[in-house]
Amino acid sequence: MYGNVTNSRKTGMTAETVSTFGTHMQWEPRRRMTLAAARRRSILVKWLRAGFSLSALSIIGVVMVYILISANQPAPVLPPPPVQVVVEDEVRMIQPRFTGHDDTGRPYVVVADSAVNRGESESEGVTDLVAPKLDTDPTRDDNATVSADRGVYDATNKVLDLYDKVQLGTNSGYVYETDHARFLIGEDRIVGDEAVSGVGPMGSIEADSYEIIKGGERVVFRGRVRTRIQATKKPDGE
Repeated sequence: MYGNVTNSRKTGMTAETVSTFGTHMQWEPRRRMTLAAARRRSILVKWLRAGFSLSALSIIGVVMVYILISANQPAPVLPPPPVQVVVEDEVRMIQPRFTGHDDTGRPYVVVADSAVNRGESESEGVTDLVAPKLDTDPTRDDNATVSADRGVYDATNKVLDLYDKVQLGTNSGYVYETDHARFLIGEDRIVGDEAVSGVGPMGSIEADSYEIIKGGERVVFRGRVRTRIQATKKPDGE
C-alpha cells in the first residue's frame, strides 16, 4: 500500500494529470488539420475569384464587340408610323398603311397620303382615303398596282372603291385609266362601270365598262369596245 503511494509521489503524476495530458495530445493534430483545411479553402476562394473575374471580362468583351458591330451596320429603314391629326372633331391619319391577305392568303398593302375614319355613324372599318395606292402582292416585282386621287376602303369586307384619275397596272403589262374602280380584294377582282382606256404590249383598247380578274390574267370589256392592234416589227431580212 505504501509502495504505491511512494511511486505516485516520485512520478508526480496523478490520474487527473494523465487525463488532461491525453486530452491535450488529441487536440493538437485536430488543430493542424483545421489549419490545412483553411489553407485549402483560401486557395479555392482565390481560384474562384480569378474565375469570376475572367468570366466578367469575357462578358464585357463580348458586349463591346456586339456594340462595335452594331454601330457599323446601317440602321433598318422602317416605314414612318401614321400620324393622327385632330381637326374640327375629325381624326385624320397621315400616311396610313393598311395590310391584309386575300382569300388565297396572298398579302396586300393599301397606303394613302391621309385617311379619315367615318366613325360610329357609318359601317365599322370604313375609311376615306386621299391619294390611295394598292399593292396586290408586295413580295413580287410584277404585281398589279392601283392608284387614284381618292378612295374609300372597307377593311371589314376587303373592298376598295377608287375615284378620279384611277390608274390600274396589270401583271401582263397593261395600264388602264378610268374614273371609278371597285377592287374586291378578297377575290382579286376589279370591276368598273365607267369608261376605260388601256395601253399595253399588244396595242390599245377602249370600252364602256370592264372587269379585271386575277391581276390581269383575264380582262372582260363591255359596251362599245374599240381596239387598236399594234403590229410587231419583223427582224431585218425577214
